[in-house]
Amino acid sequence: MVRSFALVLLATACGGPSTIAAEKPGPRGLRADQHLAMAAREDDRATQLTTWPDNRPGPVTGPGERMVSVAWTGTWDTAEDHRRLANIHRSAAAQLDAEYQEACGSTPAEIVTVSPLQRYGIGGGPTAGGANVIVTAEAGTPARLLGELRCHRAWMMLGPNDMDDCPLDLPGLHVHAHGDANAIELEMTVDDPKLIPELQRRAAHDLEMATHRVHTTR
Repeated sequence: MVRSFALVLLATACGGPSTIAAEKPGPRGLRADQHLAMAAREDDRATQLTTWPDNRPGPVTGPGERMVSVAWTGTWDTAEDHRRLANIHRSAAAQLDAEYQEACGSTPAEIVTVSPLQRYGIGGGPTAGGANVIVTAEAGTPARLLGELRCHRAWMMLGPNDMDDCPLDLPGLHVHAHGDANAIELEMTVDDPKLIPELQRRAAHDLEMATHRVHTTR
């Protein structure tokens, strides 16, 4: 059974929840490592509430009498609440992990971690609804290429990856592929019209990176 990146990240998340959980969520929400870090934080808080009661000085009942210490409790912040939140975050991380497993299976890391747009891109440009990217026929069939795109998109939701320039990480993204023996054209659109300029910028970035990869591998 393949052990996914999300499960490997569990140790890192538990080791430093305050750092990872504080990161800003990506365009598509919290990543798996962030969910695991927040789950660890909620577990810690539940443990604190169970073992460290909030001891505060009690009222003075008479002149000259010493203040006593009493335990204050509040049902609005219980250990059970934090354990429930921890389980929610762990379930969300597990769902992202399952989506990665379904999309990528045993695909090698060197394939998963590089966007197919950068690996195969040879041209393209902006459109009224988004952007077009033309990829070389080396990408295989349109169905195979869409599978690689889906896999890379699922991988981005696992851990701390710099995806600020990747068009595949935008929410509401739609990709339609068609082509022949010479090339495949990807039509990329987004649901939110306000994201069209960002999609175009990111697509142009990946095409530039694709050109750079071609020059450096020759």
